[in-house]
Amino acid sequence: MVETREYVPYPAPEGFYVLQKTNGQGQYDNSDLPVPPESQWEGYGKTVEAFLAGGKSDIDTMMMLLNSSGFFLQKANRILDFGCASGRMIRWLASLAHDCESWGVDINAKHVVWCQENLSPPFNFATVTTRPHLPFEDRYFDLIYCGSVFTHIDDLAEAWLLEIKSVMRPGGNLYITVHDKHTADLILNHLDRVPYAPNAKDFRDFLLSYDKYINFHASTYYKLSINPGGPQSQVFYDIDYLRQHWGRILKIKSITLEAYGYQTAVLLEK
Repeated sequence: MVETREYVPYPAPEGFYVLQKTNGQGQYDNSDLPVPPESQWEGYGKTVEAFLAGGKSDIDTMMMLLNSSGFFLQKANRILDFGCASGRMIRWLASLAHDCESWGVDINAKHVVWCQENLSPPFNFATVTTRPHLPFEDRYFDLIYCGSVFTHIDDLAEAWLLEIKSVMRPGGNLYITVHDKHTADLILNHLDRVPYAPNAKDFRDFLLSYDKYINFHASTYYKLSINPGGPQSQVFYDIDYLRQHWGRILKIKSITLEAYGYQTAVLLEK
């Protein structure tokens, strides 16, 4: 039996930890928000400039796809960053924080504590577990987005999708990025075409180590999970399967290749 942990606890090497009081200033301008230490960047860039630019680019792309589909954030809307890490994306919604209640959740308590100490206010954060449960009321959020989260959820993907649906308001939108067969082709054969890709070369070497067994191009899989059972799993989909399967749970509004580095974005609506 494989041992799994439901979340990544805040590190306590001495058997305890102490969090000092902070003086949150409640700034609503991204330029005033602190930048997390490099150890919490999760491979998104090797410089502060690259880390920040990548988060802004991903938010800009998401907002463009939302707006082009007819969805616009309005005053009093509620937003959830599902898998927020150290706030790489949510920080770029600071201009909306005064009018929109915004939350970030993650299974890694170290990320969440840093966000609580440095980005709250204007945002709110909570540690969650790998079990498909979100600590919010039903029909709470107008927009939920998941940047490179379902790329690591294997057996519980449908359960999480249903849980996310339950906390979305009717007419609410969900933005998810996934690995698909196009992603695999980009990484293995056209990595130079991807403008930004965290740990891209290492990821390519990782996939090549499995390609001799899987043969990505010839396989007819509808779902492929490498290293299943934990946050380090890598999940790939056939996008036509996703369109049909996830389309039974939520309405699929658009599918956009290379929207998040080499990942494909799926925009859904309740």
